[in-house]
Amino acid sequence: MTQAHVSFGRRSFLFFAAAAGTTLVVRPDTSSAVESSTRIIALHSRWSDENFIGPFFERGRYVPDALAEINYLFRDRYNNDVRQIDVRLLDLLHDFKQRTGYRSSFELVCGYRSASTNRMLRKKSRRVAKESRHIKGQAADVRFYGMSVDEAHQIALAMKAGGVGYYPKQDFIHLDVGPVRSW
Repeated sequence: MTQAHVSFGRRSFLFFAAAAGTTLVVRPDTSSAVESSTRIIALHSRWSDENFIGPFFERGRYVPDALAEINYLFRDRYNNDVRQIDVRLLDLLHDFKQRTGYRSSFELVCGYRSASTNRMLRKKSRRVAKESRHIKGQAADVRFYGMSVDEAHQIALAMKAGGVGYYPKQDFIHLDVGPVRSW
């Protein structure tokens, strides 16, 4: 018995898939686009008046020199400890920027926090989590130039990409790459 080779055009394929009651999900091939994409971010630390503006991901990989600069910018402001920031957090900020068309710098209110700084802040405020994602380099408290904290909060919630804290009196939101939750 010989096998027949059957070839369908795109239109015929879609017709037969629909007739069979099959749900068809077509995803474009983005493998080469992902590898060649460049992710750019602009960050400003208010307390140190330092900036990072540039690519942190190029040609399919994270840029080590850029990550080192970002790690330093995110450092603990009370003792200058530096920790590696989880790249998923940078990707989250980049995704926020892409989703909203946000063109300004993210103002970093708080990035990395050492365990000792976190304990000190917990003594001052019950709103500081004992196991904060800041300690792991997985969280950022950010403000937005030209975007209200209310709008930023709603967009972050809709993204469902991690934790979202809302601090309207202090005019910032908390974003982290932990489980999806909000407060």
